[in-house]
Amino acid sequence: MAGKFELKKGKTGKFSFNLKSGNGQVVFTSQTYDNKRSATAGIASVKKNASKDTSYERKTSTKKQPYFVMKATNGQVIGKSQMYSNAVSMEKGIKSVGLNAPSADTVDLTVEAPKKKAAPKKAKAAPKKKAAAKKAKAAPKKAAKKAAKKVVKKAKAAPKKAKAAAKKVVKKAKAAPKKAKAAAKKKAPAKAKAKKK
Repeated sequence: MAGKFELKKGKTGKFSFNLKSGNGQVVFTSQTYDNKRSATAGIASVKKNASKDTSYERKTSTKKQPYFVMKATNGQVIGKSQMYSNAVSMEKGIKSVGLNAPSADTVDLTVEAPKKKAAPKKAKAAPKKKAAAKKAKAAPKKAAKKAAKKVVKKAKAAPKKAKAAAKKVVKKAKAAPKKAKAAAKKKAPAKAKAKKK
């Protein structure tokens, strides 16, 4: 895998870049720039000076860790390396910059992806869809409840109807002897008259 420059924008609004080797390890970090154009020019300067040994200034930190600084032809510092455990590792780092920087592509991490305008509408539509789904789920339950209420009403009304029918039967049964007596009375005088004749 080839190396790459990653151009980024910090929280302060300033720009910087890292050079990563083929395995993804950061081998060089730039200084900060006020604008993107200056940072892009810094990347071009690293590509131009990476193969020149005179561009590298070898240094040692206060903790006695070796590191290197890259300078442009005008003597301005472009950036520096990470801290190394020893001078041999630092030299490998310089070699890595010399190999990776000249042909490395730049990945611009400052470019924001275009925002989708449809997303908020979908987000707003989602609660409506949920409400519709709830109604759809509730509809069979409501229908079932109504049907159940009707069945219960009919069931409650059935004994009343049965009682009313029973009362009618009882009334007819009670009335039957009276009718029979009345009919007998009517027939009795008629028989009496027939005997007299």
